[in-house]
Amino acid sequence: MDDEVRDVDAWRGAVTGALLPFHVECTAPERFRGSIRRRRLGDTSLIAMTSRPHRAVRAAEHIDDGPADYLLSLQLAGTARFRQDDRTARVGPGDMVFYDSGRPVEIVSGEGYRSLCFRFPTDGLGAHRGAGELTATTLDAAHGLAPAVAGLLTGLHEGLEGAAGDEAGSAALLAGARHATELARALFDDELARRGLLATPDPHAELRARIDRHIDAHLADPTLSPRAVAAAVFVSPRHLHALFAEDGRTVAGTIRERRLDRCLADLADPGQGPTPVSAIASRWGFANATRFGQLVKAATGRTPVAYRRAMSSGTSGT
Repeated sequence: MDDEVRDVDAWRGAVTGALLPFHVECTAPERFRGSIRRRRLGDTSLIAMTSRPHRAVRAAEHIDDGPADYLLSLQLAGTARFRQDDRTARVGPGDMVFYDSGRPVEIVSGEGYRSLCFRFPTDGLGAHRGAGELTATTLDAAHGLAPAVAGLLTGLHEGLEGAAGDEAGSAALLAGARHATELARALFDDELARRGLLATPDPHAELRARIDRHIDAHLADPTLSPRAVAAAVFVSPRHLHALFAEDGRTVAGTIRERRLDRCLADLADPGQGPTPVSAIASRWGFANATRFGQLVKAATGRTPVAYRRAMSSGTSGT
């Protein structure tokens, strides 16, 4: 989505479409200008924004019962103020700030505002990790992992601008987005530890999380298997299977389900319309087209082609 707008009402609609629903106001609406561009990267998005000064409020009436996302905003130019959970963060160029789409938030942008916002699912960090302690706090441009995260986000943005229609480039950018989520996790852990807020982790929970992250990062590899996962995280296959059994899962089943989730998301994405179904299956590690078709049919009641067609026409019922 790419919108350049010249009035506040149009900006409100553009922000709702690209980011989240907000109430928007400014002191000089006749002089308002802004632009916003969203690019999807799997289950994450990168949103580039510029605007004249304004105030955006996401109140309770803007929040639905659907799953919330986390948003990590990198200030590229100008200043802004974020308020959430009775905290206020003031950010300048290079600083970052984090907020939760599932709770009210107020954002006030200054003159020359320009930002990149990385949006990702809340399970990218995990609610148990204390992320709520960091909403609306300034993540300083010169501290800890902030420069690395900022560099990755700006690199993703530049890559997106030059990767249109490039299948190999798109796959690399998807991997970069997964790495950005992982790096955001490390940034949050670093900030929580610095503030004395990081709880002592459960070793089993930490290992399971590390295994899950490895699986997510290597879904595109058709050789990904329980034995390969066990070797990568330095545990025996027996121990790996036992860990998954504690959660009522199997390793192979988890790999298969996550690959299928990624494929269904791509099939439902209008931007992936020109990509052949076989390429989507291969992109996420399905080497057998027949087996892929069977899995999609079992999950959706439709063939991959029929599922894509139904999603594009808005008829999602089976």
